[in-house]
Amino acid sequence: MTSINRAVWARPLLAAGVAVAALTATTAGTAQAAPPPTSARQAALAEDSLANYDQKLAVALKFGLGDNFALLEKADRDFVVGIWNHVKDDPAHAEVRLAAEAAFSAEPVEDDSVDQACYQFIVDGVFAAFDRDLARVKREADEKRASDLARSAAAASIDVVADAALLNGSDADFVRLIWELVAEDVKWPKVKAAARTAREGSDEDRRVFIATGLAEAAHQDVDDRIAADQAKTEAEKAAARARAAKKLAANRIGLTVTDELLNLPDRDFITEVWNFTADGTEVQAAAIAAARSNDPAVWKAFIDTGIHAAKDRDIQIALAKKEAEDRRLVQAIVDRATKNSQRGLATAARAALAGDATAVADFLRVGQYQIGPDVTQFALTTTRLGMLTADGTAYVKEGGIDAGWVKEYTNVKQLVLAGNRIGVLTNTGVAMVKEGGLSANWVTEQTGVKQLVLAGNRIGIIRSDNAAYVKEGALNAGWTKVYSGVTQLALAGTRIGVLRPDKVALVKEGTVASTSWVTEQGAVKQLVLAGNRIGVLRTDNVAWVKEGGLSTNWVNEHNGVASMALAGTRIALVHTDGLVRVKEGGLSALWTVVRTGSWSVAVETNRIATIANDGVGYVNSGAVEAPFTTFKMAADPA
Repeated sequence: MTSINRAVWARPLLAAGVAVAALTATTAGTAQAAPPPTSARQAALAEDSLANYDQKLAVALKFGLGDNFALLEKADRDFVVGIWNHVKDDPAHAEVRLAAEAAFSAEPVEDDSVDQACYQFIVDGVFAAFDRDLARVKREADEKRASDLARSAAAASIDVVADAALLNGSDADFVRLIWELVAEDVKWPKVKAAARTAREGSDEDRRVFIATGLAEAAHQDVDDRIAADQAKTEAEKAAARARAAKKLAANRIGLTVTDELLNLPDRDFITEVWNFTADGTEVQAAAIAAARSNDPAVWKAFIDTGIHAAKDRDIQIALAKKEAEDRRLVQAIVDRATKNSQRGLATAARAALAGDATAVADFLRVGQYQIGPDVTQFALTTTRLGMLTADGTAYVKEGGIDAGWVKEYTNVKQLVLAGNRIGVLTNTGVAMVKEGGLSANWVTEQTGVKQLVLAGNRIGIIRSDNAAYVKEGALNAGWTKVYSGVTQLALAGTRIGVLRPDKVALVKEGTVASTSWVTEQGAVKQLVLAGNRIGVLRTDNVAWVKEGGLSTNWVNEHNGVASMALAGTRIALVHTDGLVRVKEGGLSALWTVVRTGSWSVAVETNRIATIANDGVGYVNSGAVEAPFTTFKMAADPA
């Protein structure tokens, strides 16, 4: 029998491509108002939904689905799945997709947590996500325009008009293409050398090459050619240098180069720069200051170097503003992920914030959409390993830890293993069990279920009315009501344990129908059974275990405990500080710290499974001290 520490966090899906049970296809239609619901529709919505028809219609109209009456009549969760199905392949609605996944795949903390999450998505979350998508698309468009201008200006310094290939690729692509353009051109030796250095360097080296390096190398090449021209007098060379300097200055800020512009006197050229540049920029401020001077040396200095220094300052100011905004947006992701207990996303976002500007920008642009779903639960037997991920997908493997996963079911909020039985409890409260191989057929045990428990040939449930039922024998055996008013049910061998709303734990032994309950402890928040051991975690976070009869004495195992699991002679604890301790043998055996930074543990006589605070799972096999295998989820590990 395996004791499983159930998740107590709501964990939405973080990765694209999730499989969802019973997805409803939607048909895109013209955005128009639907007719008012009939009384039957209203009655159905009142029964199955928190959101009303008009609230769903407002969402549907946002996505051109106002005439999809079948979608509008769905219960809240199915409606959210329908919206997800409509936007999931549209990159322009990435935020809406993630918000929908967060709502419909949340693991319940309370009975109505999923309902509440879907309701909040319908009345508020979808619109906030839609606005984030709009802001993201605008931000990306602004960044593309700025990138196009910078690349066009850089390419113009070597008399190249930037085409789609130069504008649309990565910085590395741009540098490579520039290198290829000048590789056989004797006019640009310094440009070629600078391009080669950037090509072999870092991302930052390539950014600097585009922003300043290409133009500076081109300026040097032009000056070298002018200096080497034996046919020109010194005066002609000076004039050529001045003309080249104006051309480079104009190119640097994207000012269209014409003969008329290059023939202007220096002060008039500076005035053109002043009029062309945006208000409040460093280039404009420097141009105004130079134009106000009556010293030709000041004008020349601005054209030769001052405009470039000012442009560099504008670039640095823009980069600093972008980094600050990017960090604000990533912090908002941290806040949302923390609120929704999206541990993997929150951890990745914090890691990005600890990095440089590039790390933050990359996470905001693509990284946040590549995070796999958190592991939310492990279930163990001596030969099987089960895993539930935040998208509600249950996987089981048989044999070694490195065996392949088999996807068992989707839309799952609890996974249970015992012997050759597998049980799942869906988000809609349906309890199903299969017996035999991993691909055996499912048997629906009950609906309206809050908790499912397996042990040996017994199956236990707590129904939505808080009554506990247990059956023994075949999967289709009859149910026996064992207790009313139950918040937790535990099974082991012939023992049945219940935890009441008043936090009193009771255990009985023998037949399912027995009424000989023994009060074990009060002030209990978790009850665990395994073999002839009983464990309780009290509200003061102290873990106690007894061994033998129902009335034997308790042993204080540890304090500062957040959850507990038992199997065979093993006791496993997750502490409030994230330490995972396991002992094997007698109740007074010594503890071994097996993991840190964790929130969940499951244990078997030959295996330990933990889930870290970042949503990554770890499982070992063999001795308590055996090394752990990491299970960081992709969208579909099967």
